Amino acid sequence: AERASAIAPAVVPTANYSGYDCDELRAMLSQKTAEKNAMTRQQNNAATWDAVSIFLVLLPLGSVFGMDKAGEVAQAKGETMALQGAVQKACRKG
Repeated sequence: AERASAIAPAVVPTANYSGYDCDELRAMLSQKTAEKNAMTRQQNNAATWDAVSIFLVLLPLGSVFGMDKAGEVAQAKGETMALQGAVQKACRKG
């Protein structure tokens, strides 16, 4: 498993969040950021497990046992970025 920082975000259009008001978008962004942070911790733990287990038993045990969450990390990163753009657009003053 690779570290979360090495995982590129999935492409998520900002338009997916049109129709929501500023407060709704901010709440969604807060929730998605918390989810992304939790996935990042899980992914980094899987990467650490892989590194240690390869050294000890020559197998990436983190990946073998389903700890690798790269797809979910990419999706969460993409959704967070899209929500940030939507918040900037919807919460403009004036």
